[in-house]
Order: sequence, then structure tokens, then C-alpha cells
Amino acid sequence: MSPPLQRYAELLLEWNRSINLTGARTLEQVEAQVTDANALLALAWDGIRRVIDIGSGGGLPAVPLALALPQVQFTLLEANARKCAFLEHVAGTLELRNVAVLAGRAEELGHQPSVREQFDRAISRAAAPAPVLLELALPFVTTGGDLIAEVSSVDPHRLEQAARLLGGGAPRLERPVAGGTALLVVQKLGPTPAEFPRRPGLPNRRPLA
Repeated sequence: MSPPLQRYAELLLEWNRSINLTGARTLEQVEAQVTDANALLALAWDGIRRVIDIGSGGGLPAVPLALALPQVQFTLLEANARKCAFLEHVAGTLELRNVAVLAGRAEELGHQPSVREQFDRAISRAAAPAPVLLELALPFVTTGGDLIAEVSSVDPHRLEQAARLLGGGAPRLERPVAGGTALLVVQKLGPTPAEFPRRPGLPNRRPLA
């Protein structure tokens, strides 16, 4: 890893002793997570200027991407105040001028005009089950943008109706790096109806798919 990524990994492990930021407990495990995050670099980034990381937690995949793509502005959305403090500390320590931390719940912030449908791309890593993530993320994405999420196992066909309800196209799985993590990709084809996302907790209790 590069020195900035090495420093990020060290900070993640250090803070992880008191805050549950990641399941990784060793530097090698963090390196594997960073490698998964960097797999997103294999996708097209032309024309991508504003990106939001939904449920950023410990900063994956956003922080490695922000280090690699200084021309892109990353907004790290996180509801937990202590995790937000960590993300602010990382951004300051690594002098990431292209990173901003947004504190709050996606269900509420997704209705604010300053961030609703303002991003070219939404990214996420295990922030929520796929049907829930669609509802939390797509309202932030502008028409013509996309959602890219690291996933473990999901049938994209089962998500199609929910994606279309939220203004998205047919979900698909991509694996840009051979043997690497699978990515759920959803294009944003039109505006998300005003009633989405629903109030806090409802997307989890009653997912659209």
C-alpha cells in the first residue's frame, strides 16, 4: 500500500479498538478491504465529479477512492457521531481536501434539496441489504448517474421492480477485477418519486423487494 493508505489502515485499526468501524482486526485484513475498494477504480470515472458514500462507517470504499481520485469530491454520509468523528480525523490527518463528512440518516437527508439528486454516483459497502440500500442511495443520485455497491450475494433480477420504482434501471452485477468483489450497479434513469426515501426505519422494516 502507498504511505497514505498505510496511515489510513493504521488509523482504522487504532480507532477500531474503541469504535466498531470494521470487522478487520489485522493490517492484512484491512489491506484486503482496501483492495476491494480499489476494485471500483476499474469502472469508468469520466464525468464523475460528486460522489456520496452511503453509511460510510470506517470510510470504505470512499477513503481509498478519494486518495486515488483527487479531482472527485466525496461526501461521506454517516449517522453515528463517533464514526463521523473518525472520518473527520482521517480527512484532516491525510489532508483530503476532496472529502466532506455529512452526519445524519439517509432517510432524512435524502429529502434535503442541497443533496437530493445532486451526486453523479453513490457508493456503499455493506451499509444495508440491497433492497434497503436502493431506497437509501438512489434519491441522492442525479438522473444519468449510478449506484455502485459492494455486495456479497444478491439476485439482481429480484431488485428490478424496486429499482424502477425509485427511478433506476435494471440492476446488474459486475466483477471488474477477476476474483475480486462483486459490485451491484444501478443506473439512474429518472427522478426518484418525492415519497422516497420513507421515514427512518421503514425501509428496513418494509423493504421494497
